[in-house]
Amino acid sequence: MITWAVEDFAVNVSRRLGVKVLVTDQRFTDVSGVIVSVEPGHPRLAALVNTPHGQWEGFTVFVEHANLHIVGADVRGAVYGLMTVAEKLGISPWQWWADTGVTPVLPEMVAEMGPVMLTGLPLLDSPAVKYRGVFLNDEDWGLLPWASNTLEPSVGNIGPLTYEKIFQLLLRLKANTIWPAMHPGTRAFFTVDGNKAMAERYQIHIGTSHAEPMMRNNVDEWDSAKRGEFDFVNNASRVNKYWESRVSELKDTPQLPIFTLGMRGVHDSHMLGTSSTEQSVQVLQNVLDTQRTMLSDIYGNSNVVKQVFTPYKEVLALYGAGLVVPDDVTLIWPDDNYGYIRRRSNANEQQRSGGSGVYYHLSYWGRPHDYLWLSTTHPALIQFEMARAYADGANQMWIANVGDIKPLEYNMEWFLHLGWTGPDDPDDSARQYLVRQFDRDFGESLAQPLANLMLDHYHLAFIRRPEFMGWSQTEPTTQTGLTSFTETQINQRLDTYEHLVATVNNLEQSLSEAQQSAWFQLVAYPVKGAAAMNRKWLYRHLASLNASPVQQQRLIEKAREAHSDIQQLTATYNGLNKGKWNRMMDASPRRLPVFAEPEVITTGVNVAGQRYKSVLLTVSDMHAPVGTQWRIMPELGYSRSAMTVFPLHSRYFYHEKPSISYQFTLEDAADVLVDVATLPTHANAFDHRLDMSLNGKLIKQTLLNTQGRSESWKQGVLTNRILTQVKLEGLAAGKYELTLAVNQTGIVVDEVLATMIKAGQK
Repeated sequence: MITWAVEDFAVNVSRRLGVKVLVTDQRFTDVSGVIVSVEPGHPRLAALVNTPHGQWEGFTVFVEHANLHIVGADVRGAVYGLMTVAEKLGISPWQWWADTGVTPVLPEMVAEMGPVMLTGLPLLDSPAVKYRGVFLNDEDWGLLPWASNTLEPSVGNIGPLTYEKIFQLLLRLKANTIWPAMHPGTRAFFTVDGNKAMAERYQIHIGTSHAEPMMRNNVDEWDSAKRGEFDFVNNASRVNKYWESRVSELKDTPQLPIFTLGMRGVHDSHMLGTSSTEQSVQVLQNVLDTQRTMLSDIYGNSNVVKQVFTPYKEVLALYGAGLVVPDDVTLIWPDDNYGYIRRRSNANEQQRSGGSGVYYHLSYWGRPHDYLWLSTTHPALIQFEMARAYADGANQMWIANVGDIKPLEYNMEWFLHLGWTGPDDPDDSARQYLVRQFDRDFGESLAQPLANLMLDHYHLAFIRRPEFMGWSQTEPTTQTGLTSFTETQINQRLDTYEHLVATVNNLEQSLSEAQQSAWFQLVAYPVKGAAAMNRKWLYRHLASLNASPVQQQRLIEKAREAHSDIQQLTATYNGLNKGKWNRMMDASPRRLPVFAEPEVITTGVNVAGQRYKSVLLTVSDMHAPVGTQWRIMPELGYSRSAMTVFPLHSRYFYHEKPSISYQFTLEDAADVLVDVATLPTHANAFDHRLDMSLNGKLIKQTLLNTQGRSESWKQGVLTNRILTQVKLEGLAAGKYELTLAVNQTGIVVDEVLATMIKAGQK
């Protein structure tokens, strides 16, 4: 791995600076004045002892005797040091995976690159989160067909060449862990010749998802016809032999695997053989005990290998019902599949020796609707949710479900960046991150305009993801319907997308030919694809409501043109760079109704007009107990300035509660409808509470959380908001103050809307 990293660094620096860089000596590698070494005992690394994980993957960069020294506390630390210096030189980690390449600088700029590279030295760095990585999932529509047919057709699957490219990318992004692809059609990682050796070469830890205990890929490897049901109650002997075989296979590489403990069904379904919560807890407890004994017997001590437990979906309820997870096992808390982390470690769990981590979705297949096509999770939401988890001790492992990797490049990088630096730096915002990435990949002149563009793109998707624009759902699958937007909102949304597409086309004019492929992958396709999906369904909505046949036909033709635009954009994507990405992009994952050509809805159309206009109230006052404060979360929420209480670690307020006040004035007597919009964040005990007072008098208390997959939860994640409404009846003319108080941290107040209704009107 160190040889690859040094040679890669030398080649890239040569391209970047236009100078010859030679690699010499194997122990102390001299790269034109850059000395790279792995020296755990180096005195400059001593300060790393008090960092979150000691000297784990730490490195230092300093100048001594006119040479730039990169010293790693271990091999990965040295590699991460190299990659950090490469980025300071403007070398993108996406040079292969998004064709950003390495752009040579002008000869007169070469002399300036030295000071740029040396800014901030000496540098001492190590990760905030110990294991940082990705889960390749739902790869049926991109990664699998691309790997099988384009990158390594000789394997006909996701094999060692694909994983080598992925492992190199992970190291460039300072990650160290992967959960390999595991969907139907993909061969199990350890059954493909060369995969294991490639992971060892690049020192990448291999783990598995919540549904794949003991390093097995059940979808590919469990044959019910030969082994019977995957049932620990009625078929434990065969299940144990199945697990034991894989563990024994990995005995010689205890540093490689991260074993997932527990058990679910073969393909992410509930555990078989039990009929009650109590029985499920008992059986799962037996499973854990058996797996721990197995690891201890094979490795000599179960503590030799890293172990995790992910209480996903119904398993979280079993954990809450009394399942005991050994103290040294890392608890991996999942989100609700839509970016809102379902649970965080409480005070007792924060004392566990195994600590905790997070499994987070940036791509998802399932109800109420998939989002497998584009990357639209807002970077500000990623940072906020990961910062909450980190504040409650989640620093052992972060895994992001990144689907096919593409087109999630920047969100994947952001997630892993936060895992390295820690997500709680207020000076490291989503905007600043995007500016840095665009400066690096497309140049300083485009950095700010592109950050503005993409934040608008993410904001529109936060209100409604492109995949949700058909107002359909899945599992069970429903047909598309009209939007819930008003005609005014539709026109505003169409105008905004038109502006974004025009901006893409305008900025594109300043690009070089070498930048075109990266531009299309990272900017043009996601923005234009999202715009076309919105045009498709919004014009269909307008067409379905229009009484004029001529106008209706014109609008539905616009909708169908948008559908054709998506197909053309996708064909262009797959033809980029002489077909390098052929079959990587599919604009119709799972062939759901939202991806179909639109048709006019001619029956059952009945949309009520909006009789009264709602106005946004502005904050007039804030109060927070000593040691806490309300803070605006830049870019988060419909308002792009949602507010929450800091510090973010879990805390209840029993007497003095944090509160926000809003003032409004009535010129005449009226009824007032107040809608308070909050983000659908979660509390461990489902007890986020909002107290609403008018002029100091309590008028409503409401619980904000939803449980399970209720309809209110579905609407919450589809719209990224929970609406709490109260009707203030018979108010006289005058001034009023509405106050919102929260009972704990984690509640995010986005907007407060007031609708005035004159007395006597309905």
